[in-house]
Amino acid sequence: MSNIISYINKNRFGALFMLFGIMLQIFSFYYTKGSTISLISGIAGIISVVLCAQRKISFYVFAWIQLITYVYLCIGQHLYGEITENIFYAISMLYGMYAWNKHKDTQDNTLVHPRTLKPKSLVFTCIIGILATVGLYEILYITNDTQPFMDSITTVPAIIAQILLIQCYREQWYFWLIIDVGSIFMWLIAGNYNMMCQFIFWTINCLYGLKNWKHELY
Repeated sequence: MSNIISYINKNRFGALFMLFGIMLQIFSFYYTKGSTISLISGIAGIISVVLCAQRKISFYVFAWIQLITYVYLCIGQHLYGEITENIFYAISMLYGMYAWNKHKDTQDNTLVHPRTLKPKSLVFTCIIGILATVGLYEILYITNDTQPFMDSITTVPAIIAQILLIQCYREQWYFWLIIDVGSIFMWLIAGNYNMMCQFIFWTINCLYGLKNWKHELY
């Protein structure tokens, strides 16, 4: 309890922002009579992304909960790109926990110290991302994937963003923004409003993350 109180005192805006996201999930759950697994995934997702935006290493705890429940939902919707993406997340997060501990902030060991990509590296990353997205769409189009276009434009940028995330690069937030906007429409079409609300919140959180990750870059 003392840790929670300390967190709220140090991160008043972040705590209120997180509470807003959780209440949004609960409202969506009761209003749309959504599934319990969607609610659990949504709340865990809200907590994890806010902690990530605040550069807190503890975000990984809630990220694992969100990942497991989200994969379960994607299996039900036959979203193969999303399933593949989250398998990659699971593998990369194991390394990410090590990498974030390696890049701890010197003044606060509960935080990670942000890095930044060089402009040439960012342009190269974007080009690779576009080519890979087109390639994935062609593959998913010949399967029984229910949304091959939306699935492809949310999967490839997510893999890029995850790589940047585990390496502590600030530019991850630009790619998360693309993913989250695309995912809003994907889950709207799928009729899962808990997930849609989660990604609306995540989109806003990208701006919050960009703000918090711009300090003390090296």
